[in-house]
Amino acid sequence: MNTLQIRLLSFALFAVFCATLTYWIVTLTARPTPPPQPAAAVQPMASIDDAATLFGGKLTHEVNRSIRLIGILALREGAAAIVGVGDEPAHTVSLGSKITDGATLAEVRARSIVIDHNGAHSEIFLPTNPGGPTIYVR
Repeated sequence: MNTLQIRLLSFALFAVFCATLTYWIVTLTARPTPPPQPAAAVQPMASIDDAATLFGGKLTHEVNRSIRLIGILALREGAAAIVGVGDEPAHTVSLGSKITDGATLAEVRARSIVIDHNGAHSEIFLPTNPGGPTIYVR
């Protein structure tokens, strides 16, 4: 063997030694991977009541429970609703009028009304029609 071949063979062996040494250094100093975490448990959906109070809103659920929508009147001059509060008999309330303390009639829709409780709006729907006969008045 001549000197050029010996030098090339020495360089190749040195390169293999460096590659092997680098592989084992990387393998031995690498941190072990953590075991896979179990899947996250499914959280129940947040209720609308909780979400309403998140940014300072007030719950108006209790006020709505005492108000019953009996009927809706569509007049030429505007609209009105027939509502009952608690155990009191039903009475007619026009747009913008007071229903209870702090609650006014803000909007009348085809099948519901919108009530304003000190700035918080809530909607009350008409009850579903019973199966019996219905009387229509014109």
